[in-house]
Amino acid sequence: MSFFKIPCPKCNKSLKVSIDLAGKSRACPYCRATVRIPDAEPLEDTEPSGGFPNLNLGDKPAAAKPTPAAAAAPALPNFTATPAVAPAAPAAKKRHVKAKRPQKSWFSAGNGEAASSDVSLVISGLIGAVATVIWLGLMFPLRQFQFGQLFWDRGPVPFPTTLLMFWALAILFLKWLNLKKQKDAMLLDVLPVEISNEITVGSLDRFIMNINELPGASSDTFLVNRVVRGIEHFRVRKSAAETVTMMESQSAIDANNVAGSYTILKVFIWSLPILGFIGTVMGVSAAVASLATSLSGGGNMDAMKAALQDVFGGLGTAFDTTLLALIMSMLVKLPASALQKSEEDLISSVDEYCNENLLRRLNDGREGGAERGAGGASSGGDVAIFRAAVEQALGTQHAEMERWLKKLDAIGTSLTSQVSKGWDEVNGRIEQQQQQHVAMLQKQTLDQQAVLQAQLDQMANAAEKIQGTLANLADQAASMSNNVSGTFAQSQTTMQEHLAGLDRGLSSLSGVLEKLGDQQVVVQQVEARRSGWFGGGSKKASRNGRR
Repeated sequence: MSFFKIPCPKCNKSLKVSIDLAGKSRACPYCRATVRIPDAEPLEDTEPSGGFPNLNLGDKPAAAKPTPAAAAAPALPNFTATPAVAPAAPAAKKRHVKAKRPQKSWFSAGNGEAASSDVSLVISGLIGAVATVIWLGLMFPLRQFQFGQLFWDRGPVPFPTTLLMFWALAILFLKWLNLKKQKDAMLLDVLPVEISNEITVGSLDRFIMNINELPGASSDTFLVNRVVRGIEHFRVRKSAAETVTMMESQSAIDANNVAGSYTILKVFIWSLPILGFIGTVMGVSAAVASLATSLSGGGNMDAMKAALQDVFGGLGTAFDTTLLALIMSMLVKLPASALQKSEEDLISSVDEYCNENLLRRLNDGREGGAERGAGGASSGGDVAIFRAAVEQALGTQHAEMERWLKKLDAIGTSLTSQVSKGWDEVNGRIEQQQQQHVAMLQKQTLDQQAVLQAQLDQMANAAEKIQGTLANLADQAASMSNNVSGTFAQSQTTMQEHLAGLDRGLSSLSGVLEKLGDQQVVVQQVEARRSGWFGGGSKKASRNGRR
């Protein structure tokens, strides 16, 4: 990846941008103004003004005069006149400029000097709790609708599920702010070529001073932290090769830091479906308990209807909590994966920046550079003699070295085969354990399905019994209705017969009264006389009483 420099149109600060951002707009990390990055890369003179690629005259102008030792050896190749590291004793007494302590963001979790992708769990938890309260408050007036019932009428499980979702979203929001700050820092010209085209031990202080003048928010970024650590390591070790190794290790550390910052999010994503399954178990348990209570309560129809309502309500709670948890898990998983991909791309961009602008410009003087060139002509001859002696000594040991190389090659082949065989065995054991685990899970799933099927069969049998009872009740009601109708018909017939007989009796009585209407009936009460001992003359007295 190549980089080029452009000035900010508002603050006139120099920005170093990647060629991949050509034609796009970015915010200036100094003044936050919008900067339009040109489509074409501007021409940039990166060579020193003197025209000599290995000559550095930017450290101390007074040191540009050749020393007598240097004048005696004008024909040495790759000679550089950089005198910054020549006076070793005075440089040791010089007080180096130190990089300022990084300014942590208000949501950052790390408290050390290293850049981190972690965010504060306390702050994100508070944001998630406030968002949960607001969301549940908004859902409370909607309880009469299906959507509002998912949060308020499905037991206690939706409350922690909602809290975990908003907590995870708050973490993602804070990490997005941190990523935005990291991307803004990629526009900074951390190692400008105006200070020095090559990065030597003598120019490190000026680069550190330039880094200290960068905006405060950029001090806690992967780019600035990586560059500062590389410069400090190069100051101590004075070796470009060791600095390259250290930068590779720091890249791995930053990548692990980014991957580790998503651990708590992965825990939340794993916990959301578990909470949904817990709600499912609670709902099914409530449904089964209601069904058992209804079956043990006898054949009361009202009790059976209430029990069935409780059963279906428990099943609704079971399925709704699982559905809600799965949807929330997806709402957290998708942006988390996208954000992790963006942070991994950022680490790759930091690696490319350091390779192009730091490692390629390091000059430790060990290959005709400043440190060895300052030794003059006398050291050049010694180096040639020493090189010839070393080559002659190595020639006598060449055969022995080849033999040892063959042995090492055989040992490496054996170790490779053993390691491969060991990995195959480990892989076979892992596959066997996974197959056993999958078989166990399948068995548990089948057992649970069988239990649920048995419960559903019991519910179906209970429903059939209820339907049969209802049919019997309907038949009994129809039979009673027929009996009542027959009784009413019989009673009506009997009453009509009695009324007809009464009508006939009244007619007869009316005829008798009409016959007696012209006759006079005299009823006289005559006291009966007693004759004899036993009243034998009573019949005669009775007959004499009428006429």
